[in-house]
Amino acid sequence: MDDIIFATVLEHAFGAAASGHGKNYMEGAAKAWGTVGASYLGFALCGLSQKELRNIQYSVREEFGPVILDCKWYDSIKSECLQGGDSVQALLPGAGGTLHSCTITESLFLEMLDFCREG
Repeated sequence: MDDIIFATVLEHAFGAAASGHGKNYMEGAAKAWGTVGASYLGFALCGLSQKELRNIQYSVREEFGPVILDCKWYDSIKSECLQGGDSVQALLPGAGGTLHSCTITESLFLEMLDFCREG
């Protein structure tokens, strides 16, 4: 299978989880928060700088407000994003806008969700 752009997968998972619990993202917000989550993983795995990560995080929060995400939704989001497994191969952002194929593990994925919630 070709690598997937993880920000897009996360966008859909955030939107589906929120709407499944009677909440909705404003237009563009789920995509923006998907980018934040993928950027965190890019920081952890692909050399995205902390400054780049924080710039993305702060601008998304300023424009769209906090992520709509409850820790009770983690299992369903994880299952969707990791395709029911313990890890997934996906494309993540690196320095200078490059994309890198990386393995996203369950533990790192959950850490990323916490980062977004605290964001």
